[in-house]
Amino acid sequence: MTLKELLTGALLQLDRGTDAQTLESWRDKLTRYLNDAMIDLASELQPRRTDELTLTGGSLDLAKLPRDVVKVLALTRENTRLPFYYGASTDNLRVPAVPDGAIQVTYRYMPEPLRVDTDIPDLPQWCHGALISYAVGRERASGDAASLGAARACFELYNAAKRLMRASRGEMDAYAIVNR
Repeated sequence: MTLKELLTGALLQLDRGTDAQTLESWRDKLTRYLNDAMIDLASELQPRRTDELTLTGGSLDLAKLPRDVVKVLALTRENTRLPFYYGASTDNLRVPAVPDGAIQVTYRYMPEPLRVDTDIPDLPQWCHGALISYAVGRERASGDAASLGAARACFELYNAAKRLMRASRGEMDAYAIVNR
């Protein structure tokens, strides 16, 4: 779902119109709520990806990766794991005794915040409904006593979805026993 679809879904659940003027008046507030939910879900899901960087002089510059790095999990070259340690800053990795060249970096990342209508949350598709529940719950929580019950129900749906999420889903090195 795009940001515009998420905003429309939230407005529909809030019993608001979805015309351009209403969408624009709610955009900043609901987008902030959706981004808060993405950060919360990312801490639970711990999303991972693998990208390629070039090793130069035994050093990797993590700032060149397309996402903000939370934690580097593994470095590989041709299916061989490589040792590494952090260098002078958290944006640099030192890879000792490995010739320069392409290296696969597997890392946990923080999703990019939603900004424009065409942005798609950097989380799996099955998480998008939980984002809407969170945004609707946050908005209803700021209302009167009658809307607090509806907010509580939205947060219960959100937390139920969050409990079903698992951080480790099938990574081979999470289950491998390595003899050295």
